[in-house]
Amino acid sequence: MRSLPLLLVLLLSLCAWPLRAADDFLPGVKRIVFLGDSITHGGGYVEDFELYLFARHPERKFEVIDIGLSSETVSGLSEEGHAGGKFPRPDLHERLDRALPKTKPDLVFACYGMNDGIYLPLDESRFAKFREGMNWLHDKVTAAGAQIIHLTPPTFHPLTARPTPGPGWQAARVDARRLQ
Repeated sequence: MRSLPLLLVLLLSLCAWPLRAADDFLPGVKRIVFLGDSITHGGGYVEDFELYLFARHPERKFEVIDIGLSSETVSGLSEEGHAGGKFPRPDLHERLDRALPKTKPDLVFACYGMNDGIYLPLDESRFAKFREGMNWLHDKVTAAGAQIIHLTPPTFHPLTARPTPGPGWQAARVDARRLQ
């Protein structure tokens, strides 16, 4: 019986250990900026991350700023006829030198790549432009005194590349439901 209080204290301290580790989550980070294309501009994953911060660290006052821009690239590439031929894709090179001083981030999340291939098969010259753009972005953000986390965009498959169901696919689907 004497060892029971000692055992309880030990167990409670072990349970509290992950909470202490949470105090070290993003040390020194207050302002977080998200850069990217329409995936970022849409805000879904940015809102999820902000909710996570609020739920897990309510005592910390994070400021999350989403400055994603639809159709933007970090490669500077654009296809013929983009936006009906009205203008080329936006290029991060044009705005980053204004965005970093205005937002003053401690941490930047960057999600580029979906538009950088301009919806064509992998090509070494396009990939080289993307790689150069990502290295440039990394250097600019770190020179501004912020940390950067590069995110990988989701994979893309054009609808024309997806197989169409053969005859009788609906009947097969109904039969598969009966098996469950």
